[in-house]
Amino acid sequence: MSWRDGCAPRPPVADGAEPVDFDFGGADQVGPRLEALRAHVSSGLGARAAAQIHLRDWSGGHRRAYDDHRGTQEGILSGADIGTELARLRTAWDEAAAAQLRANTTAAEAATGPSAPR
Repeated sequence: MSWRDGCAPRPPVADGAEPVDFDFGGADQVGPRLEALRAHVSSGLGARAAAQIHLRDWSGGHRRAYDDHRGTQEGILSGADIGTELARLRTAWDEAAAAQLRANTTAAEAATGPSAPR
């Protein structure tokens, strides 16, 4: 599954059109990493939640140290809201793709004249 599932395809830049101000290549590098991080964090948080049943009777300093350390990590990872950032990246991709298509249409119309109304 790709991080861009459901996104518009990356449009080419047509002759005479200006490229939009969006780094499609950069997004394609960041997106998979964010998706992998989101999956890893979700898996880790799920595993810890499942382990709590077994750690219930583990008392003393070790448990406190474990909870303090892992609790801080969980708070940071949960608060990062990686899924929301992925959604924002997908939205930015779609908006940039639509803007590029508009720029391509404008360039084509400038070269050949406006198209007939629909």
